[in-house]
Amino acid sequence: MAKKSLNKYGKSMAKKAVRKGARKATKNASKEFRGDVRTGRVKRGFFGKVMPYAVLLYAVILLIFYILIHIAGAEAGIIGDFVQLVNDGLFGAVSFLVPLVMGFYSIKWIVYTVRWRDGDDGGEEYAKARKRIFIQGIMSFLTVVMVASLIGVLAGSNAIDGFDLDAMWTDGTELVGGGIFGCSFAALLVACITAVPSFIVFLFLLLIFGMMMIGIPIGAIPSLIVSKSREASERRREERAIIKEEQRAEREEERALRMEEERAAREEERAIRREEQKAAAEARAAAYAMARQQRAAQEASAARAQETSAARVQEAPAPAYTEDYFPSRDDDELKPVSIESIIASAEAPAEKPTVEKSFDPVKDIFEEEVKQEESDNENGGDFGGEPGFDSDEFDTIDDIIKGIDTSTGEVTDEATVMANLPKEEDEHAELDLSEIDNDELLSDMAAVAPDEGVDETEEEESLAPYVFPPIDMLSENKNAVDNNYNEELRENAQQLLDTLRSFRISIKDITYSRGPTITRYELKPDAGVRVRSIANLVDDIALSLATSGVRIEAPIPGKAAVGIEVPNRTRATVYLRDLIENHQFADAKSKLTAALGMDVGGNPIYFDISKMPHMLIAGATGMGKSVCINCVIISLLYKARPEDLKLILIDPKKVEFNIYKDIPHLYAPIVSDPKKAAGALASAVAEMERRFELIEEVGVRDIASYNAATENDPYKEHMPHMVIIIDELADLMMTAPDEVETAICRLAQKARAAGIHIIIGTQRPSVDVITGLIKANIPSRIACTVASQVDSRTIIDIAGAEKLIGRGDMLFAPVGAAKPLRVQGAFVTDSEVENICTFIRDNNAKAKYNAEFINRIEEEAAKCGMKKGSTPMNAEGEPIGGGDEGGDSKFHAAVKLAVETGKISTSLMQRKLGVGYGRAAKIIDTMEEMGYVSKADGTKPRAVLITPEEYARRVAEGTLGNADE
Repeated sequence: MAKKSLNKYGKSMAKKAVRKGARKATKNASKEFRGDVRTGRVKRGFFGKVMPYAVLLYAVILLIFYILIHIAGAEAGIIGDFVQLVNDGLFGAVSFLVPLVMGFYSIKWIVYTVRWRDGDDGGEEYAKARKRIFIQGIMSFLTVVMVASLIGVLAGSNAIDGFDLDAMWTDGTELVGGGIFGCSFAALLVACITAVPSFIVFLFLLLIFGMMMIGIPIGAIPSLIVSKSREASERRREERAIIKEEQRAEREEERALRMEEERAAREEERAIRREEQKAAAEARAAAYAMARQQRAAQEASAARAQETSAARVQEAPAPAYTEDYFPSRDDDELKPVSIESIIASAEAPAEKPTVEKSFDPVKDIFEEEVKQEESDNENGGDFGGEPGFDSDEFDTIDDIIKGIDTSTGEVTDEATVMANLPKEEDEHAELDLSEIDNDELLSDMAAVAPDEGVDETEEEESLAPYVFPPIDMLSENKNAVDNNYNEELRENAQQLLDTLRSFRISIKDITYSRGPTITRYELKPDAGVRVRSIANLVDDIALSLATSGVRIEAPIPGKAAVGIEVPNRTRATVYLRDLIENHQFADAKSKLTAALGMDVGGNPIYFDISKMPHMLIAGATGMGKSVCINCVIISLLYKARPEDLKLILIDPKKVEFNIYKDIPHLYAPIVSDPKKAAGALASAVAEMERRFELIEEVGVRDIASYNAATENDPYKEHMPHMVIIIDELADLMMTAPDEVETAICRLAQKARAAGIHIIIGTQRPSVDVITGLIKANIPSRIACTVASQVDSRTIIDIAGAEKLIGRGDMLFAPVGAAKPLRVQGAFVTDSEVENICTFIRDNNAKAKYNAEFINRIEEEAAKCGMKKGSTPMNAEGEPIGGGDEGGDSKFHAAVKLAVETGKISTSLMQRKLGVGYGRAAKIIDTMEEMGYVSKADGTKPRAVLITPEEYARRVAEGTLGNADE
């Protein structure tokens, strides 16, 4: 018994040892195949090295069998026929794919084997690669099966309907259907969801398995789709950007072409005007030459007549008198002759001396004198016939013959001869205008000829010099000058020192400078004191001094000190008269010098508008903005003549600038309509471009050089400086923001060289009024008192304007200044402004407005009433052009689209016209109201009621936007 139990125990121990050895061998084999994960190495056996090549060899042999049997029709032997028969029965018509897929997979397996050789593979990466190659093998098999299933669904044999495996095998060997594998899957799925959905499912699975077979993971499909869609969207975005760029380039080209055409038209107009001026000048020159020639001819004729007369007088023979008239001469002595004998001989006609008839001026003169005497005798009675005849009243014979030399017969009195010569008439009196046919020459000669009926008052007014208003029209300084403020200043200074010491800030020196309304205390802190520590105590200092409006400037530009500006208890007014009477204003060379006010030290502050060159004045209501603008205008009226300066005043409030009406400095009437104001700015842009063209023609760079170069050229116009002043920008920005902003930016960028400057005022300094573009292009700014730091930063980019005390207290930040300068603005009353303007109107020429500029304002105002996608409106709010487009620029195109397509809908308009849904719906509603389309009928497109003939007629008549009554 013991022996049997021992044998049983031995057998059991042997079995345990065998099982233990088997488990160990299995473990070792598994470790050999998988590798040691800790070491990351793999030790492959024979299977891992040879199997890929065996699969490739089998795929090649199977492909050869297929070619021999099905293509060449030859015998492949018993083994070949059997292998191919099994392959055809399992996969049917797609059995040719089996060797191809197997070859593809074996090649990938061989590549994988070469990649992960002994010593080159890591455990984790190898495990991923091995898993991937295994999955690809399964996916390769499933791909072939899915193709076979698709073929089975398409074949639709009875084997699928009855799930007959024999029929599936038979059809597969005949290369019909998908074999057992394909038809089995097809039969199962068709039985569940019919043939068409089955085909779609198999197609989808084929796509998935095929992608996984070639190594594309399923997780990459969404990212691939997203990337492709992103690429497509980027491509579409680029195309849209290119299209937009092309459209923008086309618009720029059209605008450039339009500007070029306008410039060419202006150039042609200027050329015509120059030709007309040249022709007029030539006509005037011809008239002057004709007058001079005629005058020279008259002088020559008179000279010839004088010479001829003198010659004839010299050649005229002596008068032949009878012996009774002159006694005979004996011994060469002249016997005395009595007066009675001469008179008797004169009374006897037969005894008159016979003189040879010829042109003799002396004879004519003598006969004229005799006739005059006879007429006198007839009036006074018979010559010596009356008893009361007094011979002393008549000339003696010596007087009668005094002008005749008895020996030569010459006339010695030259004045007597010249008296009968043709009188030289005035050079203009000889011009016979009735004989001139040329109208231009006639008008020019008529202008040359003096006309007593023409009123020369207008010409005298235009040539009259500008009379500056007297300084007495401004109020004198009424501030007390004998007040002593030293006690107040010392108290404030001591209070400042005590306050700063309480915060442990030591000051080594303190000075002050008192202005009209502000006193600035300049503190020099000790070494080591932070400037920021003083600037942070502004509220504590205001509390200590019991005042408001304390402002700290840390540090003062150009000084090693901190400035604390404290309002004065007694504030003075800065009068404009004090600034204009100052020699600095009188000695300023620039005609655009304007008086602003006084700084904290009491020094006058002036600025040259041409150097600003544009300015923004902003502040709350009642803080001195309008008074500051009035001071600037009055300063310009005291400094510049109308021929040197022109003003364009834009007053949307209609009450601020009305006082300046009809002064000669105005270039156009005061603009008060907001739309016309936008048009005035656009017209100023056109004027700027016109000036630049004139400057370019001369070849200079700015207006000063142009005026200097054309000073003596009568054919070149003199360009005055132009200042555009806008009282309230906010109202303009609410009416036409885009047009106003664009015009202001263009003027601010370029107009300085053309002599055009802008001064803008506004009481609402918000970012929607003072936009970034406007602020960036207007470098000089003035900030009056505002409500918050935000407004202050909007105006001058720093805080501080909210701490001003009002009543003209301002921060002046000119171009190039590091920090704003605190200025107390000058004061001028409305009565003073009115008196000055009245004086200028009464003592100077009337205002002459530029008609072309005014007409351009009207045109630009009409354009400003047109927004994107709308009909242009005029200043009265009426549509320009009759409103034929139904209130929308796309209305005409929408009606045309409806007529051409025979239907209309919002989606069609969105695709064809590129409009949004809301706009398309509004256009369709308008077309429905006009009777062009039918009413909405659910989801059906609207019927088009207007015929092509009616459409053509309305287009021809221009009544497409007007429905029939």
